[in-house]
Amino acid sequence: MRYGRYRGCPRPRAARLTALAAAALLPFGITPAGQAEANPGRDYMAVASRPNQVHLVDLEARTVVRSCELPGRYGNGTLQMSPDRRTAFVLSNQFENIYGVDLDSCKITFSAIQSAGNVRVKTSAAFAVSRDGRELYVHQNPVRLLPDRYEVLEPRLVVYRIADGRDAQPVRSFPAPRQVIIAQTGADGTLFLAGPDIYAMDVLTGAFEVRLPSRSATDPRYGPRDVLSIWPIGEQSGEFIRMYTAQRFTDSARTPDKAELMWGYERIDLATGAAEARDFGPFEVVLFSGMTRPGKRNEFFAALTQLKKFDVGQQRELASVDLDHSYYCVNFSSDGSTVYLAGTFNQIAIYDADTLERRGTIELPGGDMALATAQVFRRP
Repeated sequence: MRYGRYRGCPRPRAARLTALAAAALLPFGITPAGQAEANPGRDYMAVASRPNQVHLVDLEARTVVRSCELPGRYGNGTLQMSPDRRTAFVLSNQFENIYGVDLDSCKITFSAIQSAGNVRVKTSAAFAVSRDGRELYVHQNPVRLLPDRYEVLEPRLVVYRIADGRDAQPVRSFPAPRQVIIAQTGADGTLFLAGPDIYAMDVLTGAFEVRLPSRSATDPRYGPRDVLSIWPIGEQSGEFIRMYTAQRFTDSARTPDKAELMWGYERIDLATGAAEARDFGPFEVVLFSGMTRPGKRNEFFAALTQLKKFDVGQQRELASVDLDHSYYCVNFSSDGSTVYLAGTFNQIAIYDADTLERRGTIELPGGDMALATAQVFRRP
């Protein structure tokens, strides 16, 4: 075992909360594990925060159902859900370990401890769960620590069997593209890797190809794309998506001073594997993450210091509201009626998707979410 005294969540000290301490937690929406149960047929959010916890949030009741502690130090909070919506897989311990946490019991049911010996392995945010829930795919960046230097090794894609549980070891390993940041699996089992381009990989053979050119795009009407890939969001809309900015030239000479600065998105349809790069509006302010609205693909929402709504077809802004502070990660309710903003601080902001009116706030216990991925899902 590599957990030391740790044997699951809550820790023994936390399990012996006094009645007074438990009452003190209630204003923050925390329900100690075992006191409340998640209900089927409604929307939930799973999200991580400092010091190193993962939370199950009931979005309809606007309360934290359960907060589970993770071993080690905080990573970046990247999180992927199992297909049955019971287990959250979280990148932790400074980008090195991935833990599977049962959100109903807080038990650690899976762990992948990636570093070993003098080889330190980091994963930026690129891991995904197979559609049948049996395998975990992880893009690794290994470095050998030598007495006088660091030796950068070739990146690889490794496959774990989730049933192997704690201290699982890879069952397959393949060479992989470098600089891959996020990943997601399609309905047919294809693994999509977003890096300099978006790649499609066969997880049985390791063969991969460019599915959507990004850095290698050659459209003469555009300058190079600038892409921010940190949050593997979009499942609510059946997509794997990230945003880009680029110059769109208005003359054949590609004159920079005459170019339009555009926001766009690179999108993979997870049901069909179809790829699309498309402008959705003018680049006027910095935005961090965005996705199309469930059920209304022509509407695109994005946020950072403002929440913005765009008409994709007309490439224009429909509405915008200033936010009380930065929010990094956008997501939606299953029916597309509500926008949830997370990341940065310890607050989840709730907005009406039609009017952009603020509907409420959910506060998480503990510290901030930083770059955490907020995954929204409906429990069967």
